[in-house]
Amino acid sequence: MTAKVLVTGGTGSIGRLLCNFLTEKGYEVSVLSRSRSANSKYKTYLWNYKEDFIEEEAILNCDYIVHMAGAGIADKRWTSQRKKEIIDSRVQTSTLLYKTLSNHKNKVKCFISASGAGYYGQLTSDKTFVETDLPGTDFIGQTCQQWEDSVNQIKTLKIRTVNLRIGMVLMKNGGAIEKMAKPFELGLGTVLGNGNQIIPWIHVNDLQRIILQAMVNEDMNGPYNSCSPEITNNLEFTKTLANSLHKKLWLPHTPVWVLKIILGQRSILLTDGSKLSSKKLLSTGFVFNYPGLQDALSEFLA
Repeated sequence: MTAKVLVTGGTGSIGRLLCNFLTEKGYEVSVLSRSRSANSKYKTYLWNYKEDFIEEEAILNCDYIVHMAGAGIADKRWTSQRKKEIIDSRVQTSTLLYKTLSNHKNKVKCFISASGAGYYGQLTSDKTFVETDLPGTDFIGQTCQQWEDSVNQIKTLKIRTVNLRIGMVLMKNGGAIEKMAKPFELGLGTVLGNGNQIIPWIHVNDLQRIILQAMVNEDMNGPYNSCSPEITNNLEFTKTLANSLHKKLWLPHTPVWVLKIILGQRSILLTDGSKLSSKKLLSTGFVFNYPGLQDALSEFLA
């Protein structure tokens, strides 16, 4: 019998690719969405966390749940209302899934949730963070902590639960690279701040494979830093991106104060970043197809 996977956030750029990947691997995929699209090639169930509503049939027959839903952290200015939406769209959706699983007999074997590399705080230091380190006290760190806490309720249902602390996802269409490449194409590419801030990143193909491994590897539990083992700072990332686009870096670094004026509080996403260890993930036997940034970018930008 074909195993069934329910994906939340399945209409996003990463989610769509994940659904296609899992389908190619032989899984039957359905999605949870706020609207039912006639053009969707996957069975779509409706939910709305603001109304505490979900089509319960969504979880009744699935074997795995991959929870990717959440308002984009970098998409809009961090007003108090936007911050609330960022947290609620993660915490309340997870809680809604928990309550639904609690109240209905199901056969879910594993619940895999996205989390963020910013779990440890959006800061630049010499420390390399491992999964047992404490969460950060800033907005990003606290968001990730609340996100994971809401997901970890599902452990009480004796369902294996995995939290993937995902770095910046490199992909061809959509995502950060598309936005980062535009200034270079206009001859305006530049290093941000002092360039020392780390950018934890992962190729979308490797992320998909990590999710698949988390589904089938029953020894995987709890949090995993889901980032390339290659530690890359902004200066190195920018140089590699420019090289992949066959462009030259000639402009001076963009000062932090300029980024703060343009982006407000969310500028910290660009001006600070931490080293993350991927040793726990590697210990599961996972092998990265794209451990190096040059190869990862070349596939998209060559």
